[in-house]
Amino acid sequence: MAMNLDNGTNKKDANRESILKIAQDIFSKYGYKKTTLDDIANAVRKGKSSLYYYFNSKEDLFQAVIQKEVDVLRRELEIVVNRNTDPVEKLRDYILTKLTTFRGLANFYHALENDVTAIEFIENVKHRHHQEEIRMIKRILIEGVRKNEFEIYDFTLAATGITTAIKGLEMPLSAGEYSTANLEQSVDNILKIICYGVMKR
Repeated sequence: MAMNLDNGTNKKDANRESILKIAQDIFSKYGYKKTTLDDIANAVRKGKSSLYYYFNSKEDLFQAVIQKEVDVLRRELEIVVNRNTDPVEKLRDYILTKLTTFRGLANFYHALENDVTAIEFIENVKHRHHQEEIRMIKRILIEGVRKNEFEIYDFTLAATGITTAIKGLEMPLSAGEYSTANLEQSVDNILKIICYGVMKR
């Protein structure tokens, strides 16, 4: 009996994951407002009522898609932070991973920048994500000070400043005038400014 329950749970999880993946593509293509549950149901080849078995509404489904993308980004960044590498190299890898991964997360990007900011969930995600990023950058900075590579007197302020700077670069490097620029070269230039400032030495 337990095996049957496990199989049923696995099938439900697989179906939910399949719906999420297809919804992710459709939301990415048409945006939150223009996408309907009928669009997703047709793509999944199920009746709209089947979607309600897994999600309460279009907003609920969109939230699940956003959360999935946020989790992908968080996992990628945690991998970088946990690497046993030089703090300066780690900071470079963090920025590069953030911008590279962010370029591929269309729904999260559009949710942060565009017309769905009225949804309370998005505001909560933005706040949590920002705090998590500050925490991760802070870990890199503390490590850098311990290894005598950085000189920082207020870790929270420094981490907030760097996080805010990276966030300000997301749009131009993902969809703006620098979206076709070499990302690694752009990150190296940004890192020089973060680490050494703009003053001539």
